[in-house]
Amino acid sequence: MSVSIGRMLSFMAIVAIALAGCDRTRTGVTRADAAAFEAGGLRVEISTPPGGIREGVNELRLRVRDAQGRPVDDAHVSVQYSMSMAGAAPMGGRAVAEPAGGGEYRAEPSLDMAGTWQVAIAVQRPSGEIANAQGSMRTGAPGIRIAARDLAAGTAGEAKGGTVRVDPERLQKIGVRFALAERAPLVRTIRALGRVTWDETKLVDVTLKVGGFVRELHADSLGAKVEKGESLFSVYSPELYAAQVEYLQALHGRSDPLRLAARSRLRLWDVSERDVTALEKRDAPFETLPVRSPATGVVVEKNVVEGAAFAPGTRLFRIARPDQVWIEAEVYASDLALVSVGQTAAIRAPYLATGSLDARVAYVLPSLASESRTARVRLELENADLALRPEMFVDVELRADLGERLLVPMSAVIVAGDRRVVFVDRGSGELEPRVVTTGAASEDRVEVLTGLEAGERVVASGNFLIAAESRIQSALEQW
Repeated sequence: MSVSIGRMLSFMAIVAIALAGCDRTRTGVTRADAAAFEAGGLRVEISTPPGGIREGVNELRLRVRDAQGRPVDDAHVSVQYSMSMAGAAPMGGRAVAEPAGGGEYRAEPSLDMAGTWQVAIAVQRPSGEIANAQGSMRTGAPGIRIAARDLAAGTAGEAKGGTVRVDPERLQKIGVRFALAERAPLVRTIRALGRVTWDETKLVDVTLKVGGFVRELHADSLGAKVEKGESLFSVYSPELYAAQVEYLQALHGRSDPLRLAARSRLRLWDVSERDVTALEKRDAPFETLPVRSPATGVVVEKNVVEGAAFAPGTRLFRIARPDQVWIEAEVYASDLALVSVGQTAAIRAPYLATGSLDARVAYVLPSLASESRTARVRLELENADLALRPEMFVDVELRADLGERLLVPMSAVIVAGDRRVVFVDRGSGELEPRVVTTGAASEDRVEVLTGLEAGERVVASGNFLIAAESRIQSALEQW
């Protein structure tokens, strides 16, 4: 009996050890889906929903303990989160955690899209203890990764007015970088998708003013190269035949007005000078006359076959010049003010041997497309080597020089609702939040219209962590 009791006690001890190893968050060891940090005499543990972070609303649980391990129920806990994308305004928000008792708090950040989000956690007690940490969370992955801890162990008085004081060595340690607000040229790059088309001003149609029948077709396929004055086909036309007879009769008569009138009729019906000269030498009408190309280029439209009949005015061929093309680019209405006639542009495509070609804005259409709400911008481009062919798609880059502006790095500006905030370095580790008004932006820099002066230093990276430390919500209604 005593042996059985001993075995039972041993089994229970093993089970207790196994259970303790499954969840030790209450003794200070966090689970795989939890993170923890200590600062300002406080210990904060963060756990995420089962299954990991997801797009949409997530419930985060934060457990706060004091230095003796006792639950803290009087803290103000908030979670700020953001995601930055090139060329777009940062996304994010702030979730204030609700107390749930026993030192536990619940926050519900809402993530607008999948990806990696930067997180800043701020905890403050009425007694003055402050604990902050920065990290990241990624949709589809469990837990929050704490990237930086214990930015500064301060008091609420130090953050009064939003200003935060951080030891310069600590700033360097956590990777905070600064940049100067400076006046410099601002060049805005406008990117658009373009489609290659024929230069419509160089298109030529082949038509006849008389009806007839096609004989001896020479330009017999699309894409055929033709030279100006070259015979495209021969035509039999009763009207042309009669006009030849009339001219020869007038030529043998003694009436100059009749001869000139008969000759003019042939010229008005597009009989070339060389064919009129040949008629005079032959002194007999031709059964068929050649129809010659009015321009040098390639056949882009062909509406005849040998033996076909046609009526006066029928478009028989269309000829285009391939050595000059148009590119029609779709530009958003918000960028139209930066586009003007004569502006240069770079044309890029993976199949271009030179990498890029230079084009010029020839015309900006006055209306928008109803479906895409974009305006069509027409560019002209020399195409002597035939690198571009109609219906190809290319990337268009228009560069607009906006002149000298007061600029800061794009990463220096924090979006706080409808306001924009930067942190200004006031020296000795003191950082002041400053509301600014921003204007035009390039890929990596943004114009500051009000709120900054040239030469002032601003936080260019790590400002999200600084924002959490400064408790900027006390200075801005939106934060």
